[in-house]
Amino acid sequence: MLREAFAHPAVDGVMLWGFWELFMSRDNAHLVNAEGDLNEAGKRYLALKQEWLSRAHGHIDEQGQFEFRGFHGSYEVEVVGFSTKKVDKTFVVDQGVDPLVITINL
Repeated sequence: MLREAFAHPAVDGVMLWGFWELFMSRDNAHLVNAEGDLNEAGKRYLALKQEWLSRAHGHIDEQGQFEFRGFHGSYEVEVVGFSTKKVDKTFVVDQGVDPLVITINL
């Protein structure tokens, strides 16, 4: 259900209103039981969260560019140059932006 809801263009995000069994008013609506252990729903939620993370590793091309596809959200980039100079940069990909060009000067 989370995957389908988040795929809809009118949905900006999803809020979970609770997760711990002791604080939920509905039966079987929790992700963590009273002892603090993840149940099957909690495990599936964490797996989905991992699936939605964007990670990319690689090298720049002949034009000095590196391309990747990612979900909208906040990103942290670490670029290591030939002289082992390292540059960190953060940026945000908004929903519907295509393509986004980020310039990093080494």
